[in-house]
Amino acid sequence: MKVHVIYAHPQPDSLNATLHRTVVQALTEAGHQVDDLDLYAEGFDPVLTRADRDIYHDVPANRARVDGYVQRLQACDAVVLCHPVWNFGWPAILKGYFDKVFLPDVSFRMHDGQVSPGLQNIRKLATVTTYGSKRWRAWFLGDAPRRNATRFLRVCCNPMVKVSYHALYDMNNVSRAETDAYVARVRAAMLKF
Repeated sequence: MKVHVIYAHPQPDSLNATLHRTVVQALTEAGHQVDDLDLYAEGFDPVLTRADRDIYHDVPANRARVDGYVQRLQACDAVVLCHPVWNFGWPAILKGYFDKVFLPDVSFRMHDGQVSPGLQNIRKLATVTTYGSKRWRAWFLGDAPRRNATRFLRVCCNPMVKVSYHALYDMNNVSRAETDAYVARVRAAMLKF
């Protein structure tokens, strides 16, 4: 299976960097072909400009600046997001990726007023993430990252997509053993992916 890993964290020595390396290594070890996109290392520009918005519905002009990213999405069978949760949301660079790349005739199609999924090629979708907050607090605030990953992204993919969500909550207050156990669970999940 061809797996597109989308990673969003600026620090190479962070827990998220360790998780990213674990994801890529385990998927590769499991025999998958991995297309690894590190948004920070690649210098992805997350800003949706006025010009971008002006051509948003103009297919194929809307893809001109992001066609390489679109091609990578359309060529994969699965997507794994690897990122922290900041301020109860995706990091800005990841949110900007979705704003700029999930375009009409990419993530969705419109025919006679009906919307259908555009990324029918994606049959598996996983998120590997960390929260500074406790789970109850994230739940109380609606846990937007979980909902976006398990609901919003799901409806853009194949209707039979399998979705998994791996999260370490309260990461600043867990022990090293708990952190190591989380990394091990992520590795095991990616080996079975």
